[in-house]
Amino acid sequence: MKKITFLFALFCISIGYSQMPTTAAPTPPARNAADVISIYGSAYTNITGVNTNPGWGQSTVVTEIQVAGDNTLQYANFNYQGTDWAGTPQNISGFEFLHVDVWTNAQAPNVFAISSGAEIPHAISSVPGSWQSLDIPVAGLTGNPNSVIQFKFDGGTGGTIYLDNLYFWKSPLPAGSDATLSDLKVDGITIPGFSPSATSYTYELVVGTTTVPQITLATTTDSAANAVINQATSIPGNATVVVTSQNGNVNATYTVSFVASLPNPSPTPSTPNAEVLNIYSDTGNFTNTWVKDYDFGVFQSKPDLDPTAGVNEAIKMNFATAGYGEGTNGVTDISTYNWVHFDYFADSNSSEIRFILIKNNGGAVTEHFYELTTAGSNGTLIQSSWQSVNIPLSFFEGIGFNKTQFFQFKLGTSSDLVSDIVYFDNIYFSVNQATVLKNNNFEATTFTAYPNPAQDQWNINATQNINSILLFDVTGKQILSLKPNNSSATINASDLSSGIYFANISTENGTKVIKLIKN
Repeated sequence: MKKITFLFALFCISIGYSQMPTTAAPTPPARNAADVISIYGSAYTNITGVNTNPGWGQSTVVTEIQVAGDNTLQYANFNYQGTDWAGTPQNISGFEFLHVDVWTNAQAPNVFAISSGAEIPHAISSVPGSWQSLDIPVAGLTGNPNSVIQFKFDGGTGGTIYLDNLYFWKSPLPAGSDATLSDLKVDGITIPGFSPSATSYTYELVVGTTTVPQITLATTTDSAANAVINQATSIPGNATVVVTSQNGNVNATYTVSFVASLPNPSPTPSTPNAEVLNIYSDTGNFTNTWVKDYDFGVFQSKPDLDPTAGVNEAIKMNFATAGYGEGTNGVTDISTYNWVHFDYFADSNSSEIRFILIKNNGGAVTEHFYELTTAGSNGTLIQSSWQSVNIPLSFFEGIGFNKTQFFQFKLGTSSDLVSDIVYFDNIYFSVNQATVLKNNNFEATTFTAYPNPAQDQWNINATQNINSILLFDVTGKQILSLKPNNSSATINASDLSSGIYFANISTENGTKVIKLIKN
């Protein structure tokens, strides 16, 4: 009888706590907007651009559920997972604590606040079956507190944890001492990434912009505080808002720096719709679109490069921080297509980019890349202007890619030291070589190759200066690279085997591919 009683007691202990929370996380206290940066939760206004399931290749299954009527993040089969807001990085240098409510089921996770500086873990002890409300000091929590872009939780062993109320906070100022803004608008629109605690902003404009934007609204958090607006007078130039607290003891200056650093609108695709599987383009009127299931890595933003004419977004990458890619849960057969196209605009600090196709062969994942460098690798990278790149898929097949096993693409580099800001647009597969409406000069450009077929050499003539010529065989292997810096060039074919070749010819206004035949 004693044995039965003992076993029953153990059983009661083992089920003494629920396998999931039955009550909502504690409700955070009321705080002024200037004293909190909320990432996830219903108590405060969350920042924009938060992705609670960024898809980092983890086994964790993320679901937003309701617990006692409150939205809550459930991390099932937990190993690691995070939350991403890279498009609106936050300056937490003036804040004191990171708050998180966590409910664990025999898990002891680490929490990270991630910036470009470092990933520094903070351990959370396991207290199974109850909510823990944690306030973690910001000091020492991350490498660069001026630009925090992600949370990460790791240390899981396949169980489940629940999260709510993820935010940074600080103690309120004494009454009458508030010198913050609750809103700051330029030309009627709140500045992207605005936070009362962030006082410096860079406002990018398209290269060539001459009309100086105006600060149209500067709302003080304390209605009794005073704000004085000083408009910028030129581009580049700074506008400021000087805020003085009600009691006159605290001053803060918000600065908006206007710079003409965005590229001009990207080329408009003119490839026939029926020939395209669109990956990323909003100006080609393509209807056959590859639909991603997740993304991974980080892009900086997706600015609209021509807001006056509909939407013409581009992917803005900062390769000094990270690469970026997208994928599907299953593979896609792209055997119908023979080319992949993308447009890029690289800044003057960028010397290399890689366009990467990734295959999944029964769980064996392999990356295959085409590399552009200023020295000329697979192709020559040209800085400070839009460039159109067409790559025969036979190139990727020649280095091991299988068109029936495509499931991810990635934009990357060999390291974070070789490139900074690069924009990408119009990424798609096509049956025939892609075409773009780049500009009148490029459309008027003619390329001739003679003799073709040839025995010993091809003579290439163009109506523009030729920056580079890359010759590929039908497997995609690069045979040679030339930099003529002239409107004509000669390709030596005497040592080549009979067959078909492709010459990738680049000018300052774009790239075209010519088919060459060796007898």
